[in-house]
Amino acid sequence: MLGKTLRTARRAGIRTGLAAGLVAAAATVAPAQDPVTITFFIWAGSNQGIVPMEVIEAYRAAHPNVTIEILESNNTITYPKMVATRMTTPDDPLVHCGFFNVDSMNKGDVDDMWESMNPERITNMANVIETFIREDRRGVGYQMSGIGILYNRDKVTTPPDSWTVLWSEGHDKQVTFFDYDTRMLAIAARLNGGDEHNIDPGFATWAKAVGNIRALVDSNDGVKNLLVSGDAYYAPWFSSLASVWIKEGAPLAFAAPKEGLIAFPIYLTIAKGVTDGERAVCEDLINTLLEPPNAGRYGELTFSIPVVRNAAQSPEQLANPMLNMDLAETAVLLDYKYIAEESAAWRERWDREVKFLMR
Repeated sequence: MLGKTLRTARRAGIRTGLAAGLVAAAATVAPAQDPVTITFFIWAGSNQGIVPMEVIEAYRAAHPNVTIEILESNNTITYPKMVATRMTTPDDPLVHCGFFNVDSMNKGDVDDMWESMNPERITNMANVIETFIREDRRGVGYQMSGIGILYNRDKVTTPPDSWTVLWSEGHDKQVTFFDYDTRMLAIAARLNGGDEHNIDPGFATWAKAVGNIRALVDSNDGVKNLLVSGDAYYAPWFSSLASVWIKEGAPLAFAAPKEGLIAFPIYLTIAKGVTDGERAVCEDLINTLLEPPNAGRYGELTFSIPVVRNAAQSPEQLANPMLNMDLAETAVLLDYKYIAEESAAWRERWDREVKFLMR
């Protein structure tokens, strides 16, 4: 308890003097001798660009020889363009570094898109929870959205404490989630004698509990509408979106299962094909983003959970059971790469073995 108290105080205390800290951090790196231009990728909307833009502006001010261009979009649009550029001009990447989700990171492993990152240059990597540092350091975790159980608090008087509530008896037509949600197959398998590499128990669990499913949906609004109306009581859902909906006044609450949240991580990485000078700038920016004030504030602004152990979280974050970064330490990090490889076959099995039984 004392260790947790000290850790909480440290995180809250580090947050002071953010702007000054950003400039000071950027100024500690000696500017390169030759002009350098890089493109940094950030996600559009939902406050996702605020912290990286602060870091970039401070770096520009301290390094007038460096030009940092911003590509603001999403991975679905940008990643295929990055691959096409690598095929035609492998030494001139479309994007040099930035933010990527777990889907793009796994695709990039297959397409050989990512550089191995140097922990001697990105020293703050040492503070990242080990399970969020990718193999060969081809990407380092920054934040995660924790998937737990969102529920209608008017219908459910006792908060669920286990994933098993979703497939347990006595919950007929009370559960909703995305159609083809492979995470629900994986967690059911893990808690019934298997895992994502032995998925049969997951299919068997949901086939037996198919009567619990009110509806399988294909949109965020589909989940929200079913829960708010009380037509469904429970849904596996992202802590970030849950925070927004609850803040809006929806009659919902969020529970972290005792087995752990399912981690849906976002990563910072460097693209293949960078020069030494471009790599140095990318390393500086990523290292600064990993600093405690930046990791904490990014989480606060985007309702995500930092996976940087010394992230400086605000009192509001620390008090919020959906955003407290202690949840990242116990989160279940699935083998998303393997799941991606198997997803097509799993979709066919889901249609045949589960959806076929829905009434």
